[in-house]
Amino acid sequence: MDVSRLSYLLEQYKSGQLSASEEGELFSFAGEGNEHNWEDLLNPWMNEEAGYAENLSSEFIAGELALILSADRQSVGIVREMAPATQRTRFIRRWGWAAAIFVGMLAMGTYYLMDHRDKPVGHTLAKLSDIQPGSSKAVLTLADGSTITLDSAGNQVIRQGVAAVHQLNGSLQYEANGTETGISYNRLSTPRQGQFQLVLADGTKVWLNAASSIRYPTAFTGKERSVDVTGEAYFEVAANASQPFIVRVNNTAIQVLGTSFNVNAYPDEKQLSATLISGVISVQTQRENTLLAPGKTASIMPDGSATISTANIKTVMAWKNGLFRFENADIKTVMRQLARWYNIAVEFRGAVPQTTFSGEIERSLTLSQVLLGLGSSELHYTLENGNKLIIQP
Repeated sequence: MDVSRLSYLLEQYKSGQLSASEEGELFSFAGEGNEHNWEDLLNPWMNEEAGYAENLSSEFIAGELALILSADRQSVGIVREMAPATQRTRFIRRWGWAAAIFVGMLAMGTYYLMDHRDKPVGHTLAKLSDIQPGSSKAVLTLADGSTITLDSAGNQVIRQGVAAVHQLNGSLQYEANGTETGISYNRLSTPRQGQFQLVLADGTKVWLNAASSIRYPTAFTGKERSVDVTGEAYFEVAANASQPFIVRVNNTAIQVLGTSFNVNAYPDEKQLSATLISGVISVQTQRENTLLAPGKTASIMPDGSATISTANIKTVMAWKNGLFRFENADIKTVMRQLARWYNIAVEFRGAVPQTTFSGEIERSLTLSQVLLGLGSSELHYTLENGNKLIIQP
């Protein structure tokens, strides 16, 4: 099959005008596969950042098409099996933007066919594709208790005492213009399916992951700079030897002079994790005080005990860099991240699958595209009520 013929069949599929004979031809191609045709078809959609797909077998590429097209052939309530993840995560990661467009195009075609055939629409790939990834959004709570909703398109200046607060797209920056006579606090909170950036009055930069918050003064006075955090945040602390920077999380205090580090303190995680990227930090709990060196993680248990280990920096920093990155992560770990980023509920029915996951996938993809990338022959899923993902063995 030449490229022009494949393009024609895919366009017919998308528009819902594929005849029975043409459908057979397209599915037949999916079974045979032709790596060169796929490259010729997808290359015009790729940009420089997408990279080039290396070492992808024709069988794997054909399997991608067969898996996507098979969604419209399933009856209602059938749980779709996810295919092995070994090459799939590389496919999603390395094709990047082009893969997202292509899968999205086919998902639209699948929805059209499902909607116009003599059977009801079930939990299909098309419904999953409607769940979009998170974006820049947050709520700023001012000192007087009033709130301001922030998003990626905002551009405004907010007055807070002597501080001018500048919102520019997905970031918020404080600028002190005088001496603060009293301490006033603001809180920046991200919802599930949101993230935001913040520059504090001292120049410290903060990135907030989904379902996180930071409480901070509009200007730093006194002997220390102190903030309170929930969820996950990455800090690049402005150096000031005379005024240490302290991050308080539950009963743990992380003290620094000038450094960069990540804090993960979600309540549904087993432990609080502080990972040092550069500099030196002191992690103080109700039981002990630990100095952390770059490249190390302090894992703090609820009783205040701490364990130091070597960090996988790429995995820790993946969220800030726009990625999901897993290294032999179990299914519950993976699903906790997806639940926060796509604002979904996850329910396990039956025995929890023992599958583990490794690889990188863009956080800019829709839920269905990420699930395709995370595929495993041992894992099955359906979507109920638009936002409940059911995982079965």
